[in-house]
Amino acid sequence: MSVASLGVRRAPVRCDASLGFGEAPLRPRALLVDWDGCLAIGNRLQPGAASLLSSWQGRVVIVSNNSTHLPHQIARILEDAGLAIPADRILLAGYETIRIAAESSWRRAMILGDPRLRAAARALGISVAREAPEVVVLLRDTRFTFRQLERAANAILRGAALLVSNADLNHPGPGGEVVPETGALLAALLAATGKRPLDYQIVGKPSPRLFMRACALLDIPPEDALMIGDNPDTDVAGAAAVGMPCVTIGGAAGRTLESVAASLRTA
Repeated sequence: MSVASLGVRRAPVRCDASLGFGEAPLRPRALLVDWDGCLAIGNRLQPGAASLLSSWQGRVVIVSNNSTHLPHQIARILEDAGLAIPADRILLAGYETIRIAAESSWRRAMILGDPRLRAAARALGISVAREAPEVVVLLRDTRFTFRQLERAANAILRGAALLVSNADLNHPGPGGEVVPETGALLAALLAATGKRPLDYQIVGKPSPRLFMRACALLDIPPEDALMIGDNPDTDVAGAAAVGMPCVTIGGAAGRTLESVAASLRTA
């Protein structure tokens, strides 16, 4: 799906734009914030996360490529930290992929993912099947096996569609370790199907879907929001595609969530 087909107006984008770092500061009306590697690592809130979310409560949507958890699970983590972010303001690529599959004409789906996501699919009316699926739904699956790879590859070669939550190869884990992501499983699946090109859809960032869903929830155009993330390939590229300003933390930027939160308070 193209940006144009979503009705998005391209605009000059301030990516890694200043928040008191040398340019006129941004004054967004609302925030989109990444989860893994930004607000949290290993589902533990990072310094500055609680302050940021508390200050912008009611004007923030969490937009994440997480495809292991359900929105209410993240909401519970935040609730334990004294933060009331409703589940419908937590957009996770995995659950959004399941929701899209449920709203489509597909009825039999092979779902490679956490049992909780498979249960959510059933609750939304999807018939979860190992054999003869109409669509293969690929999420982050920590129990991924050779047999699943074999079944999925052959289902696709027989004509099943492929719907992927995100193409991230990994995300940051505790202690600086990398945690394999859905994109690593996608690479294996593409390799297993051979050199034939496949037409598949990716739901998560940098696709415009989650960004535009968040803007609809906030009732603002993309240029009035600010994306805060840690991944140039997903957070920055996705924001740029819809004309949304963005700022990154960590890496070469050298910014922390705390410094960004403080700059936003004074902007």
